[in-house]
Amino acid sequence: MLLPWFNRLIPGLVVSTLLVTITPVLAQPASFDALEDITYWTDLCRLQATAEEYEKALAACEQAIALEPENPDIWAQHSGILIKLKAFADAIASANRALTFDPENSLAIAYQCVAYTALGENETALDKCNNALRVNGNWGSETPTLAWFYRGEILSQAKQYELALVAYERTLLQDPENSLVLTRQCEAYVALERPQSALEVCGSALSIDKNWGDIGPALAWTYQGQAHSQLNQYNQAIFAYDQAIGLDPKNALTWAAQGQVLETLRRDQEALVSYNQAVALKADYTLALLGQCTLLNRLGSYEPALAACDAAIEGDGDWGHQTLAKGWNQRSIALTGAQHYEEALASINRAVGIQPDYVAAHNHRSTILWYLGRYVEALAANQQAINLDKTYAPAWFTRGVIFRATEQYSHALAAYNQALALNPFSDWGWTNRSLVLWELEQYTEALHSAERAIALNSESVQAWYNKGVTLAAMGEYRGAIATYDQVLALDATHANALTGRGIAWFNLNDYVAATADLKAALALNPDNVLAQNTLKALTATQSTETLSTPIPPPPPS
Repeated sequence: MLLPWFNRLIPGLVVSTLLVTITPVLAQPASFDALEDITYWTDLCRLQATAEEYEKALAACEQAIALEPENPDIWAQHSGILIKLKAFADAIASANRALTFDPENSLAIAYQCVAYTALGENETALDKCNNALRVNGNWGSETPTLAWFYRGEILSQAKQYELALVAYERTLLQDPENSLVLTRQCEAYVALERPQSALEVCGSALSIDKNWGDIGPALAWTYQGQAHSQLNQYNQAIFAYDQAIGLDPKNALTWAAQGQVLETLRRDQEALVSYNQAVALKADYTLALLGQCTLLNRLGSYEPALAACDAAIEGDGDWGHQTLAKGWNQRSIALTGAQHYEEALASINRAVGIQPDYVAAHNHRSTILWYLGRYVEALAANQQAINLDKTYAPAWFTRGVIFRATEQYSHALAAYNQALALNPFSDWGWTNRSLVLWELEQYTEALHSAERAIALNSESVQAWYNKGVTLAAMGEYRGAIATYDQVLALDATHANALTGRGIAWFNLNDYVAATADLKAALALNPDNVLAQNTLKALTATQSTETLSTPIPPPPPS
């Protein structure tokens, strides 16, 4: 791809206003004699190129070459025009002709650098730019900034950002008010995760606001947004992305970057909209497709998530700061959500095979093995995750789940304690801790854990339900009933909550209310054995007019 700054850097294509105003005078030869006037044809070539009439400029240059076929400057100018026409191989050949007659024509060598860059032959291009700077011979009406800039571009594409920054700095020494070069510098600082430096140079680019080439200020706003994001300044990042999108709504990079910030802020629906926009603009954009997959997994839309992950893996390979391993991990999460556990295991094996130190992938692998009932393997995979990072709270939560499944409740409690020490803000963790404490008959602590979960997420059905079950186990039936009321306010079809409330009413000798709840529970789930047995006990109690031993509540979830 031809890089945008080339418009400014080719000698003869940017000329003074005085020369531009005389273009109509030179548009046709003034006389027959002018046809063999080398100055006439070289001027016409330059001016028509300035007017972006490249075919005509090429013809004029070739007239000049016919008159002076060994003039290296004309061949160099011819090479520059061929680059504008995207005839890169021909441009290289013309530059070679210039070098035949002037081996130290740095401009011709620099044009070869530009052409090879456009052809994607970056190693050769870098050699040419380096050679142009080493020779430092005839630059025509240009300066070494042409070679320095393209050297920076090539090094940046090769992810050699420190060296690219040196090249951009050399460019700015001679052209300090160039917003394009400053923006490229900003991009390199973002890639190096040096956000303060990035903000400074992007700010300078926007403040100077000139010499943008073909990119315009939108890209500077985008990189500024990424720098703010690296500093966890998410509101400033969103403002920057809004500015960029306002200037250029068709830049997929900006939409994807905005999606990442919104994803971090858990503004899931907004993030998904941003990723969707990025994919609409660039259908094979791996980073945006991965964002779609991640958000759809988070929202529980597993089949669309799977399609997005497959597209990401087959996409353009631009993962940004993400990795192919994350693509396979998210694919595995989608398959797990869709209950395709064997396929999910195959995908997560790909993830850990690609990146053996991927802690989250090892943890998810242990979760899949837990779903498959392969508890020994699940625990081994979980141990791998913990060995890689003992501070990774999700691995300790998973460990608790595995130990509970094997009825090792004390070990499960220890795992949950460790997890919550690392992340005390997990309502899910406190909910599960309440469950194992209930199993251990430590009801006061179980109640405390359930209440901690509710304080973090007052809409957690499981947390409210576990609180109700625990209160019932403690014999606090009226408190249990009030808690089950809250569960049913959140989920009117919660059969176990109806069963638990029915049992609580039964234990309070309110048989009418108990019968109503138990029948409602059986209407939702006719196979609810506890509701069936309690209803039978209730009938027996009413017929004999004697009280039964208190019936225990259903287990927590």
